[in-house]
Amino acid sequence: MSSATNPHQIVVLGGNFGGVGLVHTLLRHTLPALRRASKDQTYHVTLVTPNTQFYFKVSSPRAAVNPALLPEAKLWHSLAEAFSQYPAEQFTLVQAVATAVDAANRTVTISSKGQQQQTLPYDSLVISTGTTTTSPLWGLHDDESLTSAAYKTLQAGLATAKTVLVAGGGAVGVEVTGEIAAAFPSVQITLVSGGTRLLQRVVEKTGTKAENYLKKLNIKVIHNVTVTSAVPVDAKSGSAATTVTLSDGQSHAVDVYVDATGGRPNSGYLPATWLDKRGSVVTRDAYFRVKGTADADAAGVYVVGDLVAGSNNTLMELGPMVQVACSAIAADITAKLNNSGAGLKVPAVKEYKPMKDTIIVPIGTGGGVGLIMGWQAPSLMVRFTKGRTFLVEMVEQVVSGTYWKA
Repeated sequence: MSSATNPHQIVVLGGNFGGVGLVHTLLRHTLPALRRASKDQTYHVTLVTPNTQFYFKVSSPRAAVNPALLPEAKLWHSLAEAFSQYPAEQFTLVQAVATAVDAANRTVTISSKGQQQQTLPYDSLVISTGTTTTSPLWGLHDDESLTSAAYKTLQAGLATAKTVLVAGGGAVGVEVTGEIAAAFPSVQITLVSGGTRLLQRVVEKTGTKAENYLKKLNIKVIHNVTVTSAVPVDAKSGSAATTVTLSDGQSHAVDVYVDATGGRPNSGYLPATWLDKRGSVVTRDAYFRVKGTADADAAGVYVVGDLVAGSNNTLMELGPMVQVACSAIAADITAKLNNSGAGLKVPAVKEYKPMKDTIIVPIGTGGGVGLIMGWQAPSLMVRFTKGRTFLVEMVEQVVSGTYWKA
């Protein structure tokens, strides 16, 4: 059993939204409350992540297209600086990737460039490694270098482009298409959607409004086709020109191709029995405890963020997820202490109550479409809630910890 001389080890995997939020919530709220309840018990949190910078990907559609309106630098923040407020005996930041989880021995194997693999023991494990987007524009691919390089390539291509093809009919695809149209109004833009309509995760009316908005900007929208190949015309030159082949057999030679399609779960290092067919992590209850098996026990293992099976992968969900998961961690640690005779009151586990049926999708700087608790959001509201700044003012709150509540 962990104690003052043998701290309860909490290992968090993944250092962007979910991992950053969970670490701050634990260190600011959850663990201080546990220490007050039992002064003999100590805790240590280790965050394992390949990136040194937090990336505020919410703002990426504008920053990637229009650095004059939103410089890329505003989306990045040093993780070491963000966590410097916590003493070393409570927190360690490790730049590495998780390569395996040994459920039987309760260890995580991690690997970092130029160093031998390490094994970290855990008493509690939180999985927050999210998904890898097809393009590094919209999410980190390990460290931050590929994302910054993708920004430079896109911006250089757009500067002289006459034709652009965007793949992806979700929120990011709609947003980046709108940003390109606003910044480069003379460019001929095609948006390819793999479904029957845009924004398929919300009601049809919102997707129809988005399509009508785009058409007013002279954007061509094609449904029910996907990109089967995208081949650079001259990869050696660094040109963004690409030949794009669609599933209907048509081929498009464009000056710039933007892949805004969805990503794949970063879960290959986890026991296969913890995952669904897509590779997302299956939970056993509404408190984000992972569902284990006899062969791979998941006691003390939790998941937050995009990897949660059934998640809509939105920031609206993430705050409540983090709160609930931290409350479950507190309850489980207390129950474990009580098994050793501590006699503590087990803290209540919070209920998961995200803001449902809510999405805000700016289309350029003038407005956009959205839902607020199921109600259609007027274009002007979209402009003032997200469209003006793409919420970049939240970066400091999210990274410093003030955004995350108990």
